[in-house]
Amino acid sequence: MPASKADRGPIEEPGSAATSAETLRIAVVVTAAGSSERFGGDKKELRRVDERTILDRSLSPFLGLSGLEALVVTSPAGREAELRAALDPESLAALERLGPGRFAVVAGGPCRRDSVRLGLEALAKALGHRGSSEAEDPTLLDDVVVLVHDGARPWASADLALRVARSAAMCGASVPVLPLVDTPKELCSDGTVTRHPPRSAFGGAQTPQGFRLGTILAAHRRAAAEGLDCTDDAELWDRYVGPVAFVSGEIGNRKVTYAGDIAASTNYALPFRIGQGWDLHRLVPGRPLLIGGIEVPSDLGEDAHSDGDVLLHAVMDALLGAAALGDIGTHFPPSDELWRGADSLTLARRVAGLVREAGWQPGNLDCTVILEEPKLGPYKEMIRASLADCVGIAPEAVSVKAKTKEGVDAVGEGRAVEALALAVIYAVVPERS
Repeated sequence: MPASKADRGPIEEPGSAATSAETLRIAVVVTAAGSSERFGGDKKELRRVDERTILDRSLSPFLGLSGLEALVVTSPAGREAELRAALDPESLAALERLGPGRFAVVAGGPCRRDSVRLGLEALAKALGHRGSSEAEDPTLLDDVVVLVHDGARPWASADLALRVARSAAMCGASVPVLPLVDTPKELCSDGTVTRHPPRSAFGGAQTPQGFRLGTILAAHRRAAAEGLDCTDDAELWDRYVGPVAFVSGEIGNRKVTYAGDIAASTNYALPFRIGQGWDLHRLVPGRPLLIGGIEVPSDLGEDAHSDGDVLLHAVMDALLGAAALGDIGTHFPPSDELWRGADSLTLARRVAGLVREAGWQPGNLDCTVILEEPKLGPYKEMIRASLADCVGIAPEAVSVKAKTKEGVDAVGEGRAVEALALAVIYAVVPERS
């Protein structure tokens, strides 16, 4: 029987690993040894997307990492040369620059666990470290972080790979995770729902997953000896070693499982998305009038739980809406005293960061402020620059327009201020290194 968590044995205490960008040492296993049965045709990693194979795209996030020392691809036995030929000349040239024996395509095993273990063994041999022999202590390899990545995830970014590697170097093991969109249900074999767990307690794991090389190799050797199977390497680490850290995944980092996933993933990852935002605040004496982070001289200002910046609130809702991340009330609820008087510039920077963590890049903003008095003409360029700075885009990508309602409704009567915003975001797609 596999060991329980209470009986993890000699691999419970992994060695230390370097965590700084200057000293981080990285190795990679790309798993492509599966049969592609659900794909409904030939090997899915060999399918071309925009003139490059899925396998070549899956390798690309790692090729520009400054700490990369070795990379291994696992293949169905007998198809090693075919998978190697699926890589573009530029990718092969980058891999050859790693040095003799530092890149290999090796035969995998009958299941994913075996294939990953064989890839890890090949890495240990390629690096020539002590610990590469089963007779030696494998944790001597823990000065290297290994990233294990699906060969059918062609849209991961180099930024994600580096974030996972740094987290794994510091914590021992780390995986990228996205929040669940659908509400999870625990099901019974009789066709009924037995439990309704909270969605916030769950996430979907992606790859690359990062680990200290020696410890994960020891865990895989032990799992093979004990016959323990696992759905991913993080599960195995949790079983034999300890807790697994996580970082934010990327919304565009989708896996190709079925033939239709290629078109679906391409359409999902490449185009832009648009979000809209709207806000309105009463105007009252004794409050500053803040528009896009700029204080405009006025006898009246916005009445709000936070600082009341009506334009930044609209911009935040537009960005969150485009990325399908909820709204500002979800992230900064007015019922929470933490956000009383909060600086909207700080909140907007946080929102822009959330959008980027989800795999999207803000592209441009088109904003309209509706206010009777004072006139915003003299302040529009300052507002543009302020918005651009807090969102992280060029001022040329920001439009700010000022309108009035000519005496109509509360805004027209000077009792309120209104703002509209449209945000365009685009998915971050990894470029060739």
